Amino acid sequence: MIKFFRKIKQNSLLEHKTGKYLKYAIGEIILVVIGILIALSINNWNDNQKNAESELNYYQRILDDFEMDKQLISESLEKANKRIIISKELLLELDSGTKTKNFLLNKFLVAIRGDIFVVRNVTFKDLISSGNLKLLNDITIKNSLIQYYSELENKQAQMQQNRDENLKKIFELFNSSIEFGGIQELEYVNQILGPEVLHTLKQVDWTKNKDSEYYKKFQMELVFNISMADRRKQHLIEISGLMESPYGLLVKKCRKN
Repeated sequence: MIKFFRKIKQNSLLEHKTGKYLKYAIGEIILVVIGILIALSINNWNDNQKNAESELNYYQRILDDFEMDKQLISESLEKANKRIIISKELLLELDSGTKTKNFLLNKFLVAIRGDIFVVRNVTFKDLISSGNLKLLNDITIKNSLIQYYSELENKQAQMQQNRDENLKKIFELFNSSIEFGGIQELEYVNQILGPEVLHTLKQVDWTKNKDSEYYKKFQMELVFNISMADRRKQHLIEISGLMESPYGLLVKKCRKN
């Protein structure tokens, strides 16, 4: 087409038809502009398609993170319930006076065993750090995710603070006195020290004396462990509640596409 216009232009110049030449020159310019606009439109369409694919990919990755977090919450709730159950059993066994100090302390280690709940927020952090948050065109989902991850940080900070407080009290209890038996009564320590060395350590069975300082400390630590486990459950339930809105939006968006 361009060659056709050029040929007409040359013929027009030879025939000194200036007016006709100008018309064809303008037509040639318009044709070039139209070609450029079409090329830009195609490029923009390709870019929009890539951005749309990237956006959907981010939605799917965050949804996958949510699925993993829901599973982790379920497992953490189960462990918190186990801590409560074992601690209550220990309170009853301590009160009965039928269990040895060795049994009670080693079971106590099971009762205080918890886990560290860490959410999978790598995808959202990638969105923020890379500046790709602008790719999320669904304002409802974007705002929901921003609010969720913001409130989530506060919940995790509270959970970490509670965990640190619980660990501090446990260490204080075990390190309070050799009479408490916090170290020498542990099974793995028994195996390391051996019976001859253990025999040199002072043995006081405070578990049969309800007026003993260590009996009361151990009792209170069990109660404290129950309260901390219950508080952990509440935090996990709250996180699960915060997750419901963005999770539902992501499921709807990803299934739709």
